[in-house]
Amino acid sequence: MNTKESIRSAYDNAAEDYAAAFWDELNKKHFDRIMLSWFASQIPQGETVLEIGSGPGEVSGFLSKQGATCLGTDISEQMIANARKYFPGIQFEVQDFLHLTCADNSFGGVVAYYAIVNLTLDEIRRAFEEVKRVLKEGRLFLFTFHIYEPDKEDRTEVKSFFKEGNELTFYYFKVDEIKALVEAVGFEVIDTLIRYPYPGVEYPSKRSYFLVRKGSAS
Repeated sequence: MNTKESIRSAYDNAAEDYAAAFWDELNKKHFDRIMLSWFASQIPQGETVLEIGSGPGEVSGFLSKQGATCLGTDISEQMIANARKYFPGIQFEVQDFLHLTCADNSFGGVVAYYAIVNLTLDEIRRAFEEVKRVLKEGRLFLFTFHIYEPDKEDRTEVKSFFKEGNELTFYYFKVDEIKALVEAVGFEVIDTLIRYPYPGVEYPSKRSYFLVRKGSAS
């Protein structure tokens, strides 16, 4: 089971190789480019998109090319160092997205591509509460995750994540349980999509995309 420190350590250890492998992966994923292009078009002028779990910065880099202003964040200092190297024109900083230092109602959109895959459901709820806190009313949150399938395990224990002995647990989630969770936090679900993996491009699991909105305060 992961801890905050084990997650940080695993990604720090893998950062150089991970960045080299994934900094331009969106070139191979046309549906993701469509989704992110549309998402960028929904951000009001002058507002900033927060990316949580940015890794080497490929999502913030793509959104920036679509005209969005981005702040990319990650718990791994080495991942952030690589993001700054690959995308020098974008702001990146180290943040724990379970405890963001950002002000309430400060972002015009939030995106999290596979940022929750190393978390338990309780931790995901905490992360989504933080997203809701920092997101402006009426604005959108787009996130993705790997889908749990009944004939498979609900997690993968990786013993050598890019480096020998670099251990990290990846979790798979039921679409309905994530839907219930985001609704319990107080988001309005706009769209839920399921995508089959691109053969030879990515890990062979089904993916889910959630687009949700922060409603007005009651």
